[in-house]
Amino acid sequence: MPPTAAEEAEFMKNLMAELDGSFWNASPTPDPTPAKPAPAQQSQSRPKVPPVTPTKPQSTAKPQKPITPGDIDMAALLEGAEDWDWSDMNSDFLSPVKKSPQKTIAPPPAAPAIPAHVPLPFTRCIVESISETTANGRLQKNLNVNLTSNNTECRSVILTDEWAETDVRVGDIINVLGSFTHSGTSTPSISITTSHNFIILHPDLLLTPSALSSALECRRKPLLSSLVRSSSDTTPALVWGNILHEVMQACMNAGRWEDPWVEEKIEEVIREKISDIAKINLSVEDARREIKLRAKGLKAFSEKYISDSPKPQALLTNTRSAPKESSRLAISQLLDIEEDIWSPIWGLKGKIDATVLAVIADSKSPTAKAVVSSGPKPFEIKTGRPIAGLEHRAQTMLYTLLTEERYGAEVSSGLLFYTQSEEVVRVPAARNDIKGLIGARNEMAVYMARRIQKKDYRKNENETKVLETAEPFLPRTIDDERTCKRCFSLDTCMLYRKAVENVVDTNSPIADIYDLKTGHITPAQAAFFKQWEALLSLEEQDAVRFKKELWTMGAAERETKGRCFSSMLLDASFSPDPTTSKTSKIHRFTYQLTRSASAPSLLNGHISVGDPITVSVEPNLLALARGFVLDLTPTSVVVGVDHELSLETIAMRLSRFRGSGVDAPTAPIFRVDKDELYGGMGRMRDNLAHLFYANGDARRLGLVVDLKAPVFAEESAPPAHLGRHFEHLNANQQDAMRKVLAAQDYAMILGMPGTGKTTVIAAIIKVLVGMGKTVLLTSYTHSAVDTILLKLKDKVDFGILRIGNADKVHPEIQQFTLAARRTPTTVEQLELQIMSPPVVATTCLSVRNHDARKGGLDVSLFRRLSDAHPQAVVNMAHQYRMNEDIMTLSNRLVYGDRLRCGSEAVARQSLVLPDRGFLQNMHAAKACHSDGCWIEGLMAESRKAVFVDTDAVPAFDSRVGDLVQNEVEANLVYQVTETLLRSGVPAEQIGIISVYRQQLKLLGHLLAERTGIEILTADRSQGRDKDCIIISMVRSNDTGYVGDLIKDWRRMNVSFTRARSKLIIFGSRRTLRSAPLLQEFFELVESKGWIVRLPPRADVMHPALASGDVSHAPKRGAGDMEVAKENVVVAGRPQKKPKLKKGAEEGMLRGRPILRDLMNETS
Repeated sequence: MPPTAAEEAEFMKNLMAELDGSFWNASPTPDPTPAKPAPAQQSQSRPKVPPVTPTKPQSTAKPQKPITPGDIDMAALLEGAEDWDWSDMNSDFLSPVKKSPQKTIAPPPAAPAIPAHVPLPFTRCIVESISETTANGRLQKNLNVNLTSNNTECRSVILTDEWAETDVRVGDIINVLGSFTHSGTSTPSISITTSHNFIILHPDLLLTPSALSSALECRRKPLLSSLVRSSSDTTPALVWGNILHEVMQACMNAGRWEDPWVEEKIEEVIREKISDIAKINLSVEDARREIKLRAKGLKAFSEKYISDSPKPQALLTNTRSAPKESSRLAISQLLDIEEDIWSPIWGLKGKIDATVLAVIADSKSPTAKAVVSSGPKPFEIKTGRPIAGLEHRAQTMLYTLLTEERYGAEVSSGLLFYTQSEEVVRVPAARNDIKGLIGARNEMAVYMARRIQKKDYRKNENETKVLETAEPFLPRTIDDERTCKRCFSLDTCMLYRKAVENVVDTNSPIADIYDLKTGHITPAQAAFFKQWEALLSLEEQDAVRFKKELWTMGAAERETKGRCFSSMLLDASFSPDPTTSKTSKIHRFTYQLTRSASAPSLLNGHISVGDPITVSVEPNLLALARGFVLDLTPTSVVVGVDHELSLETIAMRLSRFRGSGVDAPTAPIFRVDKDELYGGMGRMRDNLAHLFYANGDARRLGLVVDLKAPVFAEESAPPAHLGRHFEHLNANQQDAMRKVLAAQDYAMILGMPGTGKTTVIAAIIKVLVGMGKTVLLTSYTHSAVDTILLKLKDKVDFGILRIGNADKVHPEIQQFTLAARRTPTTVEQLELQIMSPPVVATTCLSVRNHDARKGGLDVSLFRRLSDAHPQAVVNMAHQYRMNEDIMTLSNRLVYGDRLRCGSEAVARQSLVLPDRGFLQNMHAAKACHSDGCWIEGLMAESRKAVFVDTDAVPAFDSRVGDLVQNEVEANLVYQVTETLLRSGVPAEQIGIISVYRQQLKLLGHLLAERTGIEILTADRSQGRDKDCIIISMVRSNDTGYVGDLIKDWRRMNVSFTRARSKLIIFGSRRTLRSAPLLQEFFELVESKGWIVRLPPRADVMHPALASGDVSHAPKRGAGDMEVAKENVVVAGRPQKKPKLKKGAEEGMLRGRPILRDLMNETS
């Protein structure tokens, strides 16, 4: 007999009494109606966490009071209980059998919406003066500061308690977090105390939470780790941790945790990490076994914690909770993976393993009602020992600051998940802890700031320029023998202590360790390391300077400098080419951003195809994604980035900063900024440091640093079976071959232009490989490396490995890259691909910073060794490329008449137009000028080397941001090029060179329809010999300012010597002759009669060659943008002539950081 209504009411009353408060604050059941039977093929259960890609916007409800049992109308709830189906006691037991129009059921209470968050106000200031006082017997610092936004607005900042020890100096930039008080007419002031407010020193230096967490034990270690980035510190624990991280992130991203899928992901990640597995000398099977063992708890984790509301068993560990307090956790949504957040407010940046929407139910006691809260949390995955250690907790605390800033919501704690224990630890962001970590951050920032201060030169006892730094840029060693002995930075730490800090130590606790690690280093060796370490630091300074513009300079202002695209909109209709889509971490998504055609062209400026960029949303979401430019037109840019740019998600986030619900602008406004990569300096320091370590490369230390004389055996020809590689060489080239084969240490070949360096290098490689040697081929540019490989590719029977970004490798050479080979599935296959080719080819780095070059960083290894040991150099002086006129330019200006033509035929060669009909028809009706046609004069066979003076045209240079271009000169070059082409000269035999990046863009647009013509930088032109070379010098102004690029004789020489039969140089004689090198050039060409002075308006004399409007040139794609890939404009500093005004661009182009080849290893 069914129960009576009274019995049912009593039963429900007892049942409700047993439920704790978490029941009433649980999220609603996704579908309160009875579930329909699922099809058989879809019977597999799915977790409740939705995939992160794409993330759908969640409606943000207004904050509401948590629902409690007292708020429920029990009579209404139990009304109609007699009609319930008691036989259906499943998880949906409250679902009615039939719908009654008179009866309603209250839905289960939802987790509260994320409450509105008001962040601490922050004020960016510059310190004007500092005074110290004593209050209640305690030190107090009083800072008088001015706002950086308004240098005349003064404020007062009082540092008390621990903050009084802050090492702040006059001139420092600081952030003050907190509210200033205004009392009448006095200066607004704020006190930074133990319990209130914060000060951030040097906020533009963004430190990582991982670095700060390791600084708790030793401030010196994280700074050294950032300076010297070793690739040899790979350990099994690190490899397993990285693999498991990616596996779990993939599970969270897809919302799948079943065993077969997890195993599939393990296999996928192991394949991607096979090179790391090889580094630790283990096999794929070892890795598979280890990761499967470590991943056992992932499914249990998902069953416990992945839910819309906390489950009873989903306990959350909190080491700071009271004995009877308990917390339960539900992860209801994944917000992002590997989120990279920069905070110039806190002076922090970090990459968070995962950001999740967490629902937490807190109970004061087992019988107390649970208080439910919901909000974003940083979720850190730890694969090591399950101990919530100080470093892990500190890192997670700092991530709460970053998450709070990015999501505009209060984040009072973070989450730590230990995979080995399946335990999630809650880490409260307590003010006392945050205060201590920010204090450590400020202390480290002080040392970092010292590295980027201007350094002065002095001369040592050998009259050599060396750099001096005023204060130490590393904290003192902690001198704890046990700790220091186990430190992975020990070798680096002791080297800096010896060579840079000049510490003498005979009695400290680490004196014996110090002597063991550095006792072998001589004073001369220490001085070498100190000098070159300081020069490398100069190369980094500019990257730091330009990066901070992302938050200190508005997008429109930075665009005027050529380093930003402002006011960009995401093109929702864009569909990326499937062939462009990548799966690498840096290119997971492809987007197109556009702006109106009336806006300035995106082609103006420093940003080109292949450049690294950051994408931000104005004004609150800084560096939301990072990646590279894939394509560029005047009105749009296509980027490949590491994070999704969902318009809905972005609009929702922006709405939280405005505090106005989910209403958002019709379209978020994006900015695309050029990013500055300088991680390569860490690798360079590591290579340098390894020369000096106790177990380092002592042989090369002696040769490179101590300049020990190289040893040579008796010179001999190659073995008989390799004689075929020797016979076709001329006498100079054979001498070079013999010198190389006799070298026991090193040999140097000084080959002047056209002497066949490429030919002899290719022959040497063939012989060395034939003798069983392995060869590393390297140069400053991809072009030079690939030119030699092109000579080898079809003529050798041995393997070649080309290392580098495939996009920058010559198309015919890409077959030698790892990307072109089958993906290895075992360590043995990988080792075969990497170790078996006897020839490995890649690029090295070049120097950009003006002061670094001034200090000696541009002194190549070749020059250092050849100056010390000229007997190790063999000269090649017979050239077979240029005719005698073109050779004369280099011979007189650079080589002191040592260069010789290899044959009479080479000396006399000239460019003959296959078809002169176009020239004849161009002036069939009327001559363009009384003195004759200037273009026809240039085409004469007798004009082999000519300077075309544009002063009378005129053709003045102009600015695009801080880049320089010359539109009229570009038009003149275009007209000459068109004439050559229409006269039958093959496009592949014409080369156009300029040292200015923006000029190359202009020329590329003008000649966009002309395939085959190479438009090159001076650097990239190496190895690209052409019958005709046209050079655009660009500089033409009333001040005589020419910049540093044109004064670089090496670049000019490379440009001149690319031509075989005809060299045409366009420029302003009046402007260019102020440069000493070019003054000699003009004296020579004038004495030879090699100057053609253009008449006024020469650029408009030939309507048949009209180029159109160069400022709105046709669109072009990635292939056309190749002209600018390898040339970033180098330092531009005006000459110090008292009568000349300084150019407006002074300092803007000076000291560009290294970017050319840092992307070599990013594929």
